[in-house]
Amino acid sequence: MHTKVEEALHQDFDRWTELVDRAAHAENEVDREKPALAATELEMKWTRTAAEDWRTLHDHWCEEMRTSV
Repeated sequence: MHTKVEEALHQDFDRWTELVDRAAHAENEVDREKPALAATELEMKWTRTAAEDWRTLHDHWCEEMRTSV
C-alpha cells in the first residue's frame, strides 16, 4: 500500500476509534448520533477503498478491546 494512503488509513482508523468511543459513552441518543454516523462514514470509505487493510486494523482493535477488559 502506498505510504500516504497507509498514513491516511491509520489516521482515519484512529479517528474512527475515537468516534466509536464517544458514541459508546454518550449519555443519550442525541449525543450518540453524530459520532456514530461519522464513524460509519469512515468505515464505509475504507471498506470500499482498502477493505482488507481496514478489517485487519479492526480485528486487532477488537482483540485489544477484548483483552483489556
